[in-house]
Amino acid sequence: MTNYLKGKTIRLRCKKDYPGAHTHIIIGRVVEENESYIAIQGRSFHFARIVDGMRSQVTVGQETVRVIPWGNVELIHWLTERTDWNADYGFDVKGSLILQDNARTMIAERRDGLN
Repeated sequence: MTNYLKGKTIRLRCKKDYPGAHTHIIIGRVVEENESYIAIQGRSFHFARIVDGMRSQVTVGQETVRVIPWGNVELIHWLTERTDWNADYGFDVKGSLILQDNARTMIAERRDGLN
């Protein structure tokens, strides 16, 4: 297996195992990948349903390395190197959840279950 994503900054969305599961997104830099898992140093964002852009409905994890089995990965987006996953987060005018970094990095679009 080639290390296609190693060193890249990504946004990874985990699969939901059941209909009421919270959305789990990790934004960070890939530190390792193999045939079993991907390891990402970054932050996680958990939320169920966002109403009126209330920050209290988003749980944000500390920066750490998270190891995600490939079977739990739903979607990966390759992000710009300008992404600062330690930036504060908020909502844009459309109600999407974003990092308030220079790139205004998308965490989750409103259509991703945000309302």
